[in-house]
Amino acid sequence: MQRKSCSLGVLSVLMCIGSVAPSYAFRSGPPAGHNGSTASGGATCMVCHGSAIGGGMVEILGVPAQYEADALYDLTVRISDPAQAGAGFQLSVETAAGSQAGTLIAIDATNTQLNVDPRWINHTQTGVNNAVATWAAMGNAAEYDVRWQAPATDVGPVTFWAAGNAINNDFFNTGDIIYLTNESATFLSIVPAAGAWGLLAMGLVVLIAGTIVVGRSTINVSATV
Repeated sequence: MQRKSCSLGVLSVLMCIGSVAPSYAFRSGPPAGHNGSTASGGATCMVCHGSAIGGGMVEILGVPAQYEADALYDLTVRISDPAQAGAGFQLSVETAAGSQAGTLIAIDATNTQLNVDPRWINHTQTGVNNAVATWAAMGNAAEYDVRWQAPATDVGPVTFWAAGNAINNDFFNTGDIIYLTNESATFLSIVPAAGAWGLLAMGLVVLIAGTIVVGRSTINVSATV
């Protein structure tokens, strides 16, 4: 897992491509691909705003060490910073090549939403407002709950990428801090359990001499298999 920080909070799209234009807040949700992931090409707020060091962090809680095919996992993105006033986030789950891994599900439509590009999920405007309102009560932190459905097949290791924007709530791009983190999981292959007779048929069970009762019949076993 790695963590980085940089200042963000207000982005100007035209400034990022070399033109001068007033910046505006993405309080209602950031553009896709700004969480430092492989699919985003590593893009973060550093492209437009440089870097700054904060005293907080972003965490992805609930990431499994191994994922099962089609299994559902409830995750929490937690952003904390003792010097800030609220937070937003962006999350994606990707294969090593940067392809979408599984499906992200917005289980809290008030505070979270799928991005226009559904490879990413992020906060809503109400979500940020609620984060500001509950920031102190949450211990200078905000939490966003999301759900992830694992791929139907083994796609190899997957990585959960998160960006957390700890804001000072002044609606400008100065004074905000972006924290980045990632967590990885590998595929868990499940071998179906076989019954005792199935194992016996495959020659995988060693029986010690004794008696086996099947229905009303009694089978005496006098040798190993």
